[in-house]
Amino acid sequence: MASTQNIGQAVVEGMQACIDHAKALLESAHAVQSAGHPNIAYHLAVLALEELGRRELIGLQGAAARHPELAVAWTEKRTQNHVQKLFWCFFGGHFFEKVLTSEALDSMRGLAKHLHAKRLEGLYVEQDEDGLHIPAEAIDLDEGKRIIDLAEARLALASAQELRDDITEEEQYLQTWFLRIANDTEGRRFIFSKGSMSKLSELKNVLSWVGWLKEELDKQTAENIRLWQIEVERSRNVSGVGTKAKWKVRIRIYSDSHSIRSKELATWNKTVDWIKLVAVPEKKNQLIVEFTLRDNVPVQALWHFAWGLARHFVVALNIGSMGFWSWRMPVDVNKYYESIEDLEAKAKVVLERSPSLKVDWGEHRVLTSEDLGKVSACFTALPGPNNRNKHGPFNYYIGGLTFLSLNDVHWQCESTVFGNFFECLREMMAEVGEWRRGEPFEPVFKNYLLELISPEDEDLHKIVEIARAAEAGTLDKVTVTLREASFAKLFCDAYFLKKLLPRSSTNSEA
Repeated sequence: MASTQNIGQAVVEGMQACIDHAKALLESAHAVQSAGHPNIAYHLAVLALEELGRRELIGLQGAAARHPELAVAWTEKRTQNHVQKLFWCFFGGHFFEKVLTSEALDSMRGLAKHLHAKRLEGLYVEQDEDGLHIPAEAIDLDEGKRIIDLAEARLALASAQELRDDITEEEQYLQTWFLRIANDTEGRRFIFSKGSMSKLSELKNVLSWVGWLKEELDKQTAENIRLWQIEVERSRNVSGVGTKAKWKVRIRIYSDSHSIRSKELATWNKTVDWIKLVAVPEKKNQLIVEFTLRDNVPVQALWHFAWGLARHFVVALNIGSMGFWSWRMPVDVNKYYESIEDLEAKAKVVLERSPSLKVDWGEHRVLTSEDLGKVSACFTALPGPNNRNKHGPFNYYIGGLTFLSLNDVHWQCESTVFGNFFECLREMMAEVGEWRRGEPFEPVFKNYLLELISPEDEDLHKIVEIARAAEAGTLDKVTVTLREASFAKLFCDAYFLKKLLPRSSTNSEA
């Protein structure tokens, strides 16, 4: 847990509010249990555990302010992740303990998943091929009592816990770094991998294990960039092998999701000699990318070759960071006018569109060296100029990015954004073999969404409805908001990272 020296009073108050709310939830759980509704009491007790997990995350986020270069994207979606909050309820208090085994960590993870799944059984009436499922029959009085007892025990531990005042700077750094990695899908996969669990069994010390995780991921990042450097050298040559630097192409990319710091670009710039990344002073959302091309690129081919290379890089940057990067960002997202004045009242009037046509990508997270390691891997995995037959998904992806960057009060094109990313995902799934063209796409799409979105999330049904219209060619008949349009991009990013990127690595090794 964070120390009193590293977090502000507002964070301390927020952590206490979580304890107070957990107490109220447990009081309600006791009352409902006494009324003979253990399934609802179970839900309230699990909510109390979630609040204790939220307390841990609030403390960590407050402490992270000392290391802005490791800033965690603290989006609503992540704080609403039920299983994640339950995991941190059990794991958070162990972070600075001397001993933690891989078995204990795996048990915490399994318990978090079990509690959430069991809670859902006791919340909703379901009717499927197995028959009718009644929530009241899913959890009995004994099970309701056990979860209430567990929540009370965790509440007592949290209430008695004193914030440490002796956490070293190195411990604080590792704690913040771990929180960021644990919020990343690929990071979690590595944390709970067989090799990672074996190392934890060997070390039996959380901080030593986290230090090892960081060292391994740093090595992986450096290796990704090295392999990428080899690969892109091939695509750098149009004809023959260049003998000297001839052209420097400089592009400026804007981000609506990340901030750029020079320190995080250092590893890339030390490794890659012909693509340099430059932060823009006082413009944290801008990134300069400099491509140095050799004399084997004739002037007649320069425009198209550099344009294709830049697009290739921007796609990799978007997918690898799961953010939003483009040559421009929407400008008039709230209003179209310079000013409005009430002549009678002699006063300025401000009228703005609500909701704003601005995607909430969460707090601007720093573009890190780990992100750039993924970007390099994505760049290598994307089909090069010689594989035009595989460009289909990514032409749609670029289309989605383009319309996302143009979407404002003058031209709302959310449906076009969604449609492009929807087709990108279909094409990628067809390439992997998870969907066959000509067959219904909705069941495949819904199964994929259930890997990313909780079944009770209201977004799930809305997105499936829009996808159904997209498949039928009737997107103009449904309402698509910027929220669903941006989600479609993230679905493509996640699928590429999970499915196509590993395939690319396997093919390269073969």
